[in-house]
Amino acid sequence: SLFNYRHLQPIIAMITMGQNESIHLASPTSTAAFVSPLSNRMMISSQQHGQLQLQAVAMPEAVSSPITIVEKPIPHITIGAENSDPNPVRNRKPLEVRQTDGGMVLISIIPNGFAVVDNEKFAGKKIVATECHLQGSVMYTGYAAMLDLSSIGQVFEVKIYSEDRELLSKHYNDDTHSVDDHAPGSKSGTESKRQVYGWDGFMNHSCDANAYFPLLYRTPTEMCYQAIALRDINVGDEVTCDYALFDYQCNGHEIEVCACGSTKCRGKILGFQGLPLQTKVELLCMVEEEIKDKFLQEENVVVYQSYLPQGIGLVTSSEDGSHLVATRRFDIGQPLFINSAQLIPMEDLTSKKFVLDVDGKYILLDKEHHFIYRDEYAEMLGFDSFMDHSCSPSTEQEYITKNEYVVRAKKVILPGDKITCDYGSLENSVAKQKNLGTSSFVCKCGESNCRGALVC
Repeated sequence: SLFNYRHLQPIIAMITMGQNESIHLASPTSTAAFVSPLSNRMMISSQQHGQLQLQAVAMPEAVSSPITIVEKPIPHITIGAENSDPNPVRNRKPLEVRQTDGGMVLISIIPNGFAVVDNEKFAGKKIVATECHLQGSVMYTGYAAMLDLSSIGQVFEVKIYSEDRELLSKHYNDDTHSVDDHAPGSKSGTESKRQVYGWDGFMNHSCDANAYFPLLYRTPTEMCYQAIALRDINVGDEVTCDYALFDYQCNGHEIEVCACGSTKCRGKILGFQGLPLQTKVELLCMVEEEIKDKFLQEENVVVYQSYLPQGIGLVTSSEDGSHLVATRRFDIGQPLFINSAQLIPMEDLTSKKFVLDVDGKYILLDKEHHFIYRDEYAEMLGFDSFMDHSCSPSTEQEYITKNEYVVRAKKVILPGDKITCDYGSLENSVAKQKNLGTSSFVCKCGESNCRGALVC
């Protein structure tokens, strides 16, 4: 299956690599192959109780946004009168809006692999899978109409047809089956557009959703998105989404008591704005640009992009956090990379929050541990913020300008080895700036010369 690796939630350890590299690790379980279409792209293949092989492919040019806003005429949603065609979905698009004497009607074609059924937990409907959908697979391409419901009518009829044009069901919906639109122009003048959905408007919320919906494109009248499985979805499983990804503020559609039943249940649904800061950052890669922009502005967050150099991987685990590993061999004295630090004024460190985008993975930076403090500024090192300490480190760094430095191997580093440095030796000799030492910890490097408690 193919999927965007930044959303590989169930795997405990994630490894991101540079271009054209591979690494072998022992793996007791099988793992699906995957490709990231937006940043570093990587393929994983494995065998049961065998060797796990990770192979990176070339990283394309960096893009400022994963969402492309274009004006496309297809697939086109038309608003018009009911016609006399006895087969209302012949030659129709997956979602069509019609204005009739009885009000607004959405003609929605449900793709194979899904069904809208009664919800046994509470009044209403739910969507279940009628086919298996593998983790990372594109389950379907969906569409929503961009409508001002205040001018059309809050209550509308949804007619759901199968792909072979059989009328499956009729439902009456209201604006709870739509989402407030945040795009520029949606709130101009007297208009207040909402994203109105067809058959998948019956999808229920879960705080541990099994699907997410990256935007493909949007026009003034419609939006198009993909439905991606976050984990394997079997026949009969309910397909769920996270409502917090669609609304920054719920604006009267809050759910005060969440009934998703997940072990990760947040208790209530108040929109993206109501999430804890750490959760917001973890979900930032899944939200629309408009919601992301609101978050960054409201929380006074600065996002820095950082790309892993060739030969370097980033491993993230639930137990050890994030750290750098080698994805190739480095010999003694060989440069691993040259990095440029961002120089952050002290006043910005006090007033702002900092998030690092490492090849599409968003990480909230800890001001105490992820910066090197100098007399008048602090250095933010990008991906290199996650290099672990060792009292017998595998690397050493040498500054070549005020903010640029080269990292070289002090010992032979093999693929899969952690890349380490000595946190006590981070002076900037070019700028004549010492490391002021703002954090303390008990070293657990395990080396024979371990110094124990450190301040760095």
